[in-house]
Amino acid sequence: MPQPTRRGRTPAVSKKKVKKTTPRGKRPHPKYGTSKLEDRFAEEFLDRLGYKYIRQYEAREIGRFYDFCILREDGKILALIEVDGDYYHGRGLVYEEKSPMQKHNETVDNIKNKWAHEHQVPLLRIWEHDINNDPSGVIRMLKREIGVATKKQEKKDEMGKRH
Repeated sequence: MPQPTRRGRTPAVSKKKVKKTTPRGKRPHPKYGTSKLEDRFAEEFLDRLGYKYIRQYEAREIGRFYDFCILREDGKILALIEVDGDYYHGRGLVYEEKSPMQKHNETVDNIKNKWAHEHQVPLLRIWEHDINNDPSGVIRMLKREIGVATKKQEKKDEMGKRH
């Protein structure tokens, strides 16, 4: 029952449709989904380094999506990035026996690796463990493999270095 307002009137009840949410308030995912880890990776690494990218880049030939596609200034593909969760992709150092889901993800990962190799596009796989425990190492690796995205970022990096 609606509560009366300060002036003693009961507010009109709206007949607007209420947005349905998924269990525990989680946001719905697109077909192949994005994770909070991917969101964090984009914000803390790709945005920080000034890379121009596409989320969920589709390789139509194989019907699969890559987490990120890094673009050159002219719009061509510079590199593909996959952010692999330790559990979902069965990182060997953490889990001894792989589950059926992990085995399936490994098969899909192999398909993606093969497609990237055949199209001569560098594919970087970044583990959750490295994102959480060695962020500076991830940044160094991105700079080494992809390069610095913009002159502005390059100047900013130079200014931050000790002489």
